[in-house]
Amino acid sequence: MIAGDRIRLRPLRDSDLPLLRAWFDDPEVMRFWGMTSNPVVDQRFAEDLVGRFARFEVAGYFAIDLPDGTTIGRVEFERLSTETRSAEVMILIGDRSAWGKGYGTDAMTALLRYLFHTRNLHRVSLTVLAWNRRAIRSYKKVGFTVEGTLRDDLYFDGRYHDQLVMGILHHEFDARWPLLRTAASDTSGPGSTAPA
Repeated sequence: MIAGDRIRLRPLRDSDLPLLRAWFDDPEVMRFWGMTSNPVVDQRFAEDLVGRFARFEVAGYFAIDLPDGTTIGRVEFERLSTETRSAEVMILIGDRSAWGKGYGTDAMTALLRYLFHTRNLHRVSLTVLAWNRRAIRSYKKVGFTVEGTLRDDLYFDGRYHDQLVMGILHHEFDARWPLLRTAASDTSGPGSTAPA
């Protein structure tokens, strides 16, 4: 488990499938993620649980839980490179009642703390729809900087959409979140790199 101030991150499990499917069936939720179809297929999800969801070498997929156990979203890292010490991150707050309450910022900060302090990464990046102001504000609050624009990168709702590329470096994260350098995070699990 990875602990934030107000949330906990835990690996995805099979009981999360109905909730993930419900979020991905919600057109408004998917619009902010830049998708128009549900990417969750039962058989593939089951295979992923024992496959890519269970391995944390180059990717990690987590549910975002509140202290009372309510699951409100998911956050993940992919394309982790030990050579460049970099990774890409994504987040989805699927529970609309949790939007705008700072949970996404807390979840992203907790994941970055894990990636920078436990996995020793140098750089983490993401892409975000250029019109998703709420997400961009959250990412900037965490410490991400806009690095460029992918013009007409996605097509949905009958038109093309730009995406912003945002990134944050290890020293930038530490400068913004100095107390997190000494905060304890339970990242026990298989080996030294996989959250339990």
